[in-house]
Amino acid sequence: MLGFNLESYLEHSKKVDVSHMDFAEAARYPLSREEIRCLTYMMDIEAHTIVYLKGILSTCAVRDPRTTSFLSCWAYEEFFHGYTLRRFLQAAGVAISPLRAAEVQKQASWREWIEGIGASLICQVSRHFHAVYLTWGAISELTTLEGYGILAARSRHPMLAELLRRLAKDERRHFSFYYNMAREHLAPRAAQRLTTGVIKYFWMPVGGGVKPDSEVDWMNRFILGDSRGEAVAARIDAVIGKLPGLGWFDRLARSRKESIERLGILEPPLSALAASD
Repeated sequence: MLGFNLESYLEHSKKVDVSHMDFAEAARYPLSREEIRCLTYMMDIEAHTIVYLKGILSTCAVRDPRTTSFLSCWAYEEFFHGYTLRRFLQAAGVAISPLRAAEVQKQASWREWIEGIGASLICQVSRHFHAVYLTWGAISELTTLEGYGILAARSRHPMLAELLRRLAKDERRHFSFYYNMAREHLAPRAAQRLTTGVIKYFWMPVGGGVKPDSEVDWMNRFILGDSRGEAVAARIDAVIGKLPGLGWFDRLARSRKESIERLGILEPPLSALAASD
């Protein structure tokens, strides 16, 4: 994994470019019920970024000037990911409440609140919490960009596929920052032990703590439930496993397996879902 050029990122940061996309064309191609459900989930989590940012800024991560510089652009870009997904869904004929973001915040479980309190407390007793946050961020960003890639490849809606590929490009840059910073901060053994402990016992898939567990399971199965998803989960685990002290990492494969066990194998095959109406 190549290093991350923060100055270049800050210089070129901007909202996702959809200026050449005609959203009036969104309704020309059908979306399956499953795609709408998946995209709504993605929209909700992207729009929830400002709440994540509030929690991050209450931890010791705020003491790192590189992180705060990055977060200033990251939150802006993530906001427009949610905004653009919302714009696409509405153009495709999906009704979305103007109060959607507030409604999602109300649904957030006690676990999200506990995580924020716990992170602040850990900062008081360990100078290595930043390694935990960066590692968690790397997992989330890599999962998100892979999820966009899977849905883009699966969808028969050409405009949606292009939009998802553009979002994935942003997520890849975000992942690069988190991953390279995590590798640096995980150098001390104490940081590796703390990160291992927190992630082994508290990590949740993207959207966990915000969305109901049943919805997280559905999303896990929908995105990762076929053979390609299995390979992607293994690839994410392998990439994160290259970070110092994280050779044990298997959370994506494990959460995928648990979601499928709870919900059962998805029928019909995922490859056929995009064709359903």
